[in-house]
Amino acid sequence: MSEVRHKWTTIKVPIQVKEKLDYLRSKTQKVTWEVILESLTFYEEFLRRPQVRTSTSNLDKLSWYITKLATSFGAYKENPSDENFQYLAKRVDELKKRFNIDAEILLKMAEYYKRTKDEELRNKIKVDMNMAFKQVIKELIIQLLFELVSKEE
Repeated sequence: MSEVRHKWTTIKVPIQVKEKLDYLRSKTQKVTWEVILESLTFYEEFLRRPQVRTSTSNLDKLSWYITKLATSFGAYKENPSDENFQYLAKRVDELKKRFNIDAEILLKMAEYYKRTKDEELRNKIKVDMNMAFKQVIKELIIQLLFELVSKEE
């Protein structure tokens, strides 16, 4: 077996960069040049895939709709008025149109919650509504992840 010979050089870096390299070197149990090479390779790969970077706009959009849905959902639970129901219905409709997510179960449970007078049953419905809400959020996140993976391929 032939031994690989490296030609060595030195580079000047700010002390903060040297400290970061030392930290990563000790954490990964690698020599400094390996840490630098892996970092550069990672950065180079990142630059080759700009569609992954730009897809954060979808994340911003998704975050906005989750916030709108959560606000409407919370307002309805706090005060199950017709007005708050209409806001919630509007958010559910937006999810259907923009993300093709069916969240009608939230509206059905919200209607049932409002009609129910028995406090014990109402509390159970509230728990079920929370679970349905979480399921809708999970579906939105899964859809975003699916879009990101699809763009990479």
